[in-house]
Amino acid sequence: MSKQQVKLNNWPFKNGEQAQLTWISSPFLQEKKIMIYAYFRFKGRTEKLIADWGTLPALAIQHYYLNGDISKSVAPVGTDEVEITICPNDVTYSEREWSIYGTNDKDKSRSFIVSYKNKKYILPLIEVVRSILAPNRFLLYRLFETNSFPQYFIEQHEANKIHLDFSSLYHRKYTQDNYLYQLVWLLSNQDLRRVFENVAYTFVNTGILKFDWLITQPIAIKAIIKPSSTGGTILKITNVKKKNIPYTEISFTHPEIIQTEKSGEAKKYTLHSKNGNGGQQSDLTLDEEVDGTTDNFDLIEMDNQIHEYVKLPKVTKIRRNSNKQRDFEDENTKKYFIDDQGKRATSDVGGSKVAKGLENKSLYDIQVKGELGDFIKVLKSLENYPEVQSINVIQGSLKEFSDAKRCVYLSDGVMERKYVIAEIKLFPNKVASVVEVEREDRALSTLLVRLEKSQIKVDIYQRNFSRLLNNNGTWDKEFLYFNQIKFITMKHGRKNIDYRARRLYLKLFEV
Repeated sequence: MSKQQVKLNNWPFKNGEQAQLTWISSPFLQEKKIMIYAYFRFKGRTEKLIADWGTLPALAIQHYYLNGDISKSVAPVGTDEVEITICPNDVTYSEREWSIYGTNDKDKSRSFIVSYKNKKYILPLIEVVRSILAPNRFLLYRLFETNSFPQYFIEQHEANKIHLDFSSLYHRKYTQDNYLYQLVWLLSNQDLRRVFENVAYTFVNTGILKFDWLITQPIAIKAIIKPSSTGGTILKITNVKKKNIPYTEISFTHPEIIQTEKSGEAKKYTLHSKNGNGGQQSDLTLDEEVDGTTDNFDLIEMDNQIHEYVKLPKVTKIRRNSNKQRDFEDENTKKYFIDDQGKRATSDVGGSKVAKGLENKSLYDIQVKGELGDFIKVLKSLENYPEVQSINVIQGSLKEFSDAKRCVYLSDGVMERKYVIAEIKLFPNKVASVVEVEREDRALSTLLVRLEKSQIKVDIYQRNFSRLLNNNGTWDKEFLYFNQIKFITMKHGRKNIDYRARRLYLKLFEV
């Protein structure tokens, strides 16, 4: 657990005022991010705070928070801690309109009624998400993406073993054992996985976080409850017990986990903090306007929550390649100083503006003129649409794919013909690639393609451009059909930038 204080930047109460979290709203989309409202109350005054969805693990209903610090909470007086086994036949779904106390706001109260030993316990649906389905930020954000796991890893199941081949999109910190256990428990129990994956389809179509209790196995928990004459309300699950992973070994690979060898060379660069304390902040402030959390920041994933397993499988880390380990600095080592003001976000690691993938660049790092310059302007206009989460760009020259073809060069025979690929991610989980090539006097259309998760994008791009050159500057549609790649072409117009952006936006939904 972090020893630092982690504070909400918009905390409205004075120091020393211990406010109670009375309600956590249903998640919603705002500014291309999943957000929630948290309602806090102190002495008859209720305040509504907006927070990133990733803040959920640190929020416990009816618990008290002091000075905006969510790294720790205090349970209300009169609570009990009980052990409950949730059996599938003893669970019913409940939904009703809810007026949030002290405000004019309304929401839906969604919960499960759990019968156990002649008592009934109210289990909020969002607490099931927070503690059972998605007890860390990686799983929390995948909850709203349809069929997104193949972007992050390829899984291979054997009789007593599972192997996970992680991509660079999967943050290395989630290869720690406790995260791997949580992930494999979800992947290897088909009932849990079905519930998890169905959440995205419901949210995409309705905008509602809602699911049925399709879990077929008993789930044993320890929880803090507010007791009543019939049972009580579960405020926070502190322990999920007897979790079964049906493997004796978990092996994995990750691009950042490589062999290292000692080197006599000096470090090329070092990072230093301007605050003079080695980068360690006395406290950190959560700011929902920050685009994404930093890689080295890890908010408590769950305040004192424990996950117990029937038997822990062996974890095997498979290293690939090698890298030099430089242990000292010299006069040639560059020093970079970071002005770390302690602002963080709990949105998905890296944020939507960070380029991910080989050769990708930020849209604003691309400097081109002429036809491709206009295309970049169209993309910048398109980025303002609320449904567009991010646009990353790959830029290059057709000479990368052949130096013998005439159309590699422009009509002067000297300048290389350039291309731009825009990888556009639309909420919640649609990604389309828009390929634009310098046309000059050619009638080459813009190509829009939809690549399945299992296809290797870079390989498809390279083969597509090679065939473009072999066909003397026309797209090879037979190649696209043969490889079952969804695509459409779009002719160029002479309208203004905003009109072209709107037209491209509509076309993205056709591919």
